[in-house]
Amino acid sequence: MENRLFSVIEMLGELLGARYKVIEILGSGGFGHTYIAEDTQRPGNPRCVLKHLTFASPNTAILDQVRRLFRAEAETLEKLGKHDQIPQLLAYFEENREFYLVQEFIEGRSLSQEFADGIRFNESQVIALLEDVLAVLVFVHSQGVIHRDIKPENLIRRHQDGKLVLIDFGAVKTISNTVAEAIGETSLSVPIYTSGYGASEQCLGKPRFSSDLYSLGMVAIQALTGLRPSQIPQDFNTSEVIWRDQVEVSDALAAFLDRMVAYHFLHRYQTASEALQALRQIISGAPTVMTHLSTSTSRVGATVIPSPDTQPQPAGHRQGQHAGRRLSKAEKAIVIAGSAIAATAAIAFFSRNLSQSPLFPELPSIGESPLSILSPEEAALLTERASRGEKILNKWQTNLQKQEGTEQFAAGNYAAATAAFQASLKADPTDPETLIYLNNARIGANPSYEIAAVAIPLGDDALRSALEVLRGVAQAQDEVNRAGGINGVPLKVRLVDDGNQPETARQLAKALSGDPAILGVVGHTISDTTIAAAEIYQKQRLVMVAPISSAVQLSNLGNYVFRTIPSDQLTARALVNHLLNRLKQRKVVVFFNSASEYSTSLKNEFRNALFYSAGIEPMEEFDLARPDFDPAESVNRAIAAGAEAIMLASDHTRADRAIQVIWVNGKRLQLLAGESLFSQNMLRLAGKYATDMVIAVPADLTQPAFRQSFAALWGTTIPLSWRTALGYDATAVLIKALEKETTRAGIQRVISQADFTARGSTGTIRFLPTGDRKGGVELMTVAPVASQKSIRYDFKPLLSQGL
Repeated sequence: MENRLFSVIEMLGELLGARYKVIEILGSGGFGHTYIAEDTQRPGNPRCVLKHLTFASPNTAILDQVRRLFRAEAETLEKLGKHDQIPQLLAYFEENREFYLVQEFIEGRSLSQEFADGIRFNESQVIALLEDVLAVLVFVHSQGVIHRDIKPENLIRRHQDGKLVLIDFGAVKTISNTVAEAIGETSLSVPIYTSGYGASEQCLGKPRFSSDLYSLGMVAIQALTGLRPSQIPQDFNTSEVIWRDQVEVSDALAAFLDRMVAYHFLHRYQTASEALQALRQIISGAPTVMTHLSTSTSRVGATVIPSPDTQPQPAGHRQGQHAGRRLSKAEKAIVIAGSAIAATAAIAFFSRNLSQSPLFPELPSIGESPLSILSPEEAALLTERASRGEKILNKWQTNLQKQEGTEQFAAGNYAAATAAFQASLKADPTDPETLIYLNNARIGANPSYEIAAVAIPLGDDALRSALEVLRGVAQAQDEVNRAGGINGVPLKVRLVDDGNQPETARQLAKALSGDPAILGVVGHTISDTTIAAAEIYQKQRLVMVAPISSAVQLSNLGNYVFRTIPSDQLTARALVNHLLNRLKQRKVVVFFNSASEYSTSLKNEFRNALFYSAGIEPMEEFDLARPDFDPAESVNRAIAAGAEAIMLASDHTRADRAIQVIWVNGKRLQLLAGESLFSQNMLRLAGKYATDMVIAVPADLTQPAFRQSFAALWGTTIPLSWRTALGYDATAVLIKALEKETTRAGIQRVISQADFTARGSTGTIRFLPTGDRKGGVELMTVAPVASQKSIRYDFKPLLSQGL
């Protein structure tokens, strides 16, 4: 240690790179040292920061490895330095087998110096600090970089403008640790985090983007309380930091910081963008608009309630919110939103029939109906894309009887509509849209709870998937109504179509949230639309239960967001466990669609699971969305590189290319896949080439009770799909909540309770604090099924194959 320190001191006054004169020591450790130097070749000899990586090794292989790492780190710092609040990289060079980085010197004071002066920030100053640094982190993370050492010393308040500059991205530390491991000098390794500011997963060497958010949250709490992290106690059972009793702070900011510093990364904001957006909602003070139907007058208004309910809650904090007045039974609705069946709301018809019905003398006239609080644009959107039975949405599955039913329904002739829909179902018993409309026609204008289902993009695989979801919704509605309804009140379903378009989903979410008749949403279907709409539902405090959106980004989006499908994390873990422990293979390539939130999420989680389980990464990733994608060239390249397995993380929009990969692979490499390829279409097209492929399925389809009830309702020509099971489960969750509460806030409160359970298609439904469903996934495999005429292929539980 003394020799190392002496050598560092000796550097004072040295001229490095024939240009940079060392004038001050900033730090030293392991193989890295940091100095302040003067640039002697620029006017005025401006100061700069010089980082020095030095080690002694005769091993040229190690030297080459360090040289590659050094160059890669320098390129990263070059990109990051383009941001105004990150020091620019001025130069990097090698001299006598030692490496140097030269960065911009920032004139200013660090936050650690401000804290040392006894300065405690007020709430507005802390919010400004958070907004300043989060905006920088949005850029940093967009470059695929995790800072990993955010602390007061690394945040410099620049003299010229007072902005906070983020410094020390740890390039030298990263390379130093690699060198230390390579030459066996692990005692010289430097932790790439600072105790107290480092998140739990980062201390284990597994940082995530949210690890930076944890560190920044701890800095903000230190600024508020004046306490260092080591002085702040933690809950013995949960390891959560206990700090609120140290300072007066608004509930909104406290909830925000609690989520920033949540012990488990799943309970935090997942991205800097998400955190910054939530913070700016606090800054704007935007209240939540809650609608209610007045019981004292005939007018309907939108009431702004600036109560604690309008403040953000940490993702794991799923307590109930106070709501407006209870709606009358006629106005209660649950919207089931998915991603496809275009459903259209006849607003004028709904208002006219309710207002004229003797059962509802208290309802306003048509101009003052509950739906009239929607903007004209929102009302038009629902008219175009929502239906209770007055129009056909699935144009691919219709007949004359169904058309007659919708016309009678629109005219208010419910008995005639019921008869027509019954005749239509006899002609096509597999149509879920008709069954939903039949149940709605039987209810007519009587009091009911109403739900809306968004599901049915009009196109091949997307249509098939949407119909599978809607069969689950329709079956749940049919069962509860045949049993007498929810506490005697039947369930009505409104269908809504977002066309699988994220922006349309957002607009529909806003329109549905503005309709006080709607109490909840089942939807959407694909992850892209679900994530886009979830923000709106959370903001407007309308429960959404997503049936088949598995992207990890949906976790922790808010305490009004739930899903009945396990997240991609569990799917990835199951597949990686099978790959490593059952197949004993480690060399795998991944095919995915970069244009899909779901596909990208599954690919990333598969990569993470590989790394955390075995410290390895996929050999290569192939993007199915590339216009020049060549399945044969990609598979052959993987085989030539020594790959043993292929992971197909495709979504339904690129299923055709994934099937081409299956063809050209010709059973040479083991195939793994996500649930998107669990389809009869894949079996029909891929045939024998898919034999032994292992697919992770988010539902146990072997349960006899649900299989029997499914077959009894839909016949034996339609195979049971996991999408049907999860659509059924999402509807069952809302039905169970309605048994106890009939307000939006009440439904959220019931589902959020730790002891909430609902009986689903494949067992009991429970939720984690993140809104994710408790439970795992099932592994299925493709196997031949012999028949008298030919061999066909089907999905079988993996264990039944003895694999």
